[in-house]
Amino acid sequence: MKISTLFVIAPLLLSFAQAAEPNTLTEAEKAEGWELLFDGKSAANWMSWKTKKPLELGAWVVADGALVKEKGGGDIYTARAFENFELSLEWKTEGNSGILFRVSPEAGGPIYKVAPEMQIDVTTGKQSTDAGGLYALYDIECEGEKKMDPKGWNTVKIRLVNGKGTHWFNGVKVAEYEIGSADWKERVAKSKFKDWAGFAETANGHIGLQEHGAKVSFRNVKVRVVK
Repeated sequence: MKISTLFVIAPLLLSFAQAAEPNTLTEAEKAEGWELLFDGKSAANWMSWKTKKPLELGAWVVADGALVKEKGGGDIYTARAFENFELSLEWKTEGNSGILFRVSPEAGGPIYKVAPEMQIDVTTGKQSTDAGGLYALYDIECEGEKKMDPKGWNTVKIRLVNGKGTHWFNGVKVAEYEIGSADWKERVAKSKFKDWAGFAETANGHIGLQEHGAKVSFRNVKVRVVK
């Protein structure tokens, strides 16, 4: 191999290695404003919904570079609140869980009392209650088959800016909605949330991860504030 060729390939290999390393940020991501919400080693940045105090590892554990919940221990949420943001993470599960946003610790009750949820499950369908849907409100809309790995890692992204939400599932856009729109209000009025006071109204809310009885793992949890 010529030296000139090596100089071209080496940076590409380095870039790929950086991108493939779990729980790290590439230089490009840092420049774009992405931040890690999980460092792969600790529970920093996370709170216990039960205690409203910083999460202590025990029921939730760090294993193989992932934040893992096997059974019990309750839901968790970010120490910081986010209004306009992009969230990206990978999950692997053996059953039901969820990613919640606009979480309000002051609301009391369960973590989902006022918080919409992107569904986590091993389901491959396109209903709102299947993986990637906005739970009980918006079904998955994408061309062709929804690609997922029921036994492995799946990458999801949520973008929420001025109430306009978009979901991506393994790189494919699967849902769009606008909180507070006529369509949103109509759907909520026909759903289980119709009498849930304050539902989705906490604009500057926290991000939550649900413990729903099944083993669930998270890694590469990243957020970018959208100004």
